[in-house]
Amino acid sequence: MKKKLVAAFIAQMLGMLAYGELMMTPWGEKVTPENAWREYPRPQMVRSNWTCLNGYWDYAITDIEKTMKRPESWDGKILVPFALEAPLSGCGGRLLKPEEYLWYQRELDLDPKAGERILLHFGGVDFRASVYLGHDEVSNVPHSGGQSPFTLDLTPFAKKGKNTLTVLVWDPTEAFVNSRGKQVFKPKGCTYTRVSGIWQTVWLETVPEKYFSDYDVVPDIDKGEVTFTFKMEGLTYADAGFFGPDKGSLCITCCGKSVSRASFIPGKSVTVKLPEPLRLWSPESPALYDFTAKFGKDEIKGYFAMRKFEKRKDAKGILRFFLNNKPYYVNGTLDQGWWPDGLLTPPSDEAMAFDIQTLKDCGFNTMRKHIKVEPLRYYALCDKLGILVLQDMPSRTTDALSPYRWDATKPYGFYRRELKDMMDNLKKVPSIVMWVPYNEGWGQHDAVLTHSTLDFIKRYDPTRLVCGPSGWQDFEGGEYFDKTWKRKVSEHLPEGECEAGDVVDYHYYRGPAMPPVNSRRVSFLGEFGGLGHPVTNHVWRYFDQGGIHGKTNNGSWGYGGITDTSTPDGLAKTYKGLIDRLIPMVEKGLGGSIYTQTTDVELEINGLLTYDRKVLKFDSKFLKEVHDAIYRRFEESVK
Repeated sequence: MKKKLVAAFIAQMLGMLAYGELMMTPWGEKVTPENAWREYPRPQMVRSNWTCLNGYWDYAITDIEKTMKRPESWDGKILVPFALEAPLSGCGGRLLKPEEYLWYQRELDLDPKAGERILLHFGGVDFRASVYLGHDEVSNVPHSGGQSPFTLDLTPFAKKGKNTLTVLVWDPTEAFVNSRGKQVFKPKGCTYTRVSGIWQTVWLETVPEKYFSDYDVVPDIDKGEVTFTFKMEGLTYADAGFFGPDKGSLCITCCGKSVSRASFIPGKSVTVKLPEPLRLWSPESPALYDFTAKFGKDEIKGYFAMRKFEKRKDAKGILRFFLNNKPYYVNGTLDQGWWPDGLLTPPSDEAMAFDIQTLKDCGFNTMRKHIKVEPLRYYALCDKLGILVLQDMPSRTTDALSPYRWDATKPYGFYRRELKDMMDNLKKVPSIVMWVPYNEGWGQHDAVLTHSTLDFIKRYDPTRLVCGPSGWQDFEGGEYFDKTWKRKVSEHLPEGECEAGDVVDYHYYRGPAMPPVNSRRVSFLGEFGGLGHPVTNHVWRYFDQGGIHGKTNNGSWGYGGITDTSTPDGLAKTYKGLIDRLIPMVEKGLGGSIYTQTTDVELEINGLLTYDRKVLKFDSKFLKEVHDAIYRRFEESVK
């Protein structure tokens, strides 16, 4: 049976390829139902007793108005964790409509035991998911939010032996309160194919009655200390510290050797001194510490890093970014994180590592993760390979470019909930050094609510900076567009009055350009470049009722056209020209810059790499030399 399913999956992929509908990465070409995402999905909170539920599930799509009960027959098999619309799902590029339900079903073999809980984890489901075990809905409230993971306790509903797991998904994509990032019904410009349903790993864990649910970790490199706060479920009053509690144990290791030990009480902070010499994390030296935490019968393993990222004045009194108490120039790319075969879901660990390592080989030290939340394994690779991450919040809409639109205020409460969920999910990731809650006014709120959001982030996570906002609608000393779409510059707030953002962020294509140096926020170029360069036979093509598009260069685009960048030599010359104009800005006080972008994405051909990752358009050594010139001039300018 398994051989037949694999054969059917491969046949379907080849059939799509023959019609010109499918572009594959080298890693996507190797995906099968047997090997699709088998790694443990949560690297900073690892348990040994787990079961991966990725693979083939039954699926069905039903008209909402005609749906009277759960499906009795199924449309076919879908390969989890790839979304319905992703080619690797095996569903032929089927697009979910807002008036349709998407159903999933599979069998689970469960063995509930006294003193144990059975947890079901979803890494990501877009957008709303109702989960059933047998007849029973597992949660009181369906999960809403395509970017955030969630966990359900199956224990009260599980029976020994075969259990039927059913997931009901609704995804409106556009014109709703949800964050959808760059998903649209019809791809155009810088917006892309919609994504519906399960798009990250699904897995089971068996845990004891008292188990770790999460933890916080805060490093302090100046004191050489790290503070943990472990959160647990199933505790009694005694466990919580009221009547002589049991204590948990914490062991920190480095390079396989134990360096510190401590005991802790759940819910209470414990600070641990680390031995000298302290191993600091940076893109140039991504040192990590490992740990094991135990409480009762539960045990988790994870890692953390000792690093500090802040804004401070350099020797000349100019605000700069500082990493580990030293001035640091942030040099990165806009990284969309889209894949032609998996859409929002990367094909594999190897595929993700390739993108990150390519940036490092080209001399970048940063990526701006643009309007997307990645699987946790992606961030673990950023931590281990060493690259700074500026993390965007996926926007609610790409239509409300102006905060003067009154409807941008309607989803504000849900936006804040999703923003907090994202921060809670990623707060332990050491490579993330700045939050980016707004991009170019997309779904941005009015000046009052924008300030409230930025202020909340700084208060909720004082260990990171906040970009506020990135491009355009900045009412506290940055650029904005008025009601007539004239570009203007707002005044900084009076000294002593809270100005929530840590950076003033300009977007200029091709650019470069820089915000004026000021005493409140770091001058930052959040997007520039976008040099278009098509590579024959590596331009995305998609299929709709009008036929195949993008077969040549039709519909593909780059900022400023491709007249001077149509050849590799022209592309390299133009890029070096951009950097030559950037370097004097670095000397004047520019704190960082983000080039658009890591890869081509669908109709965009602005990438260093083609969308299928098969062609690097530049020589990596050339790029590294160009970027090394930035770093040298930066080091000279901050002395």
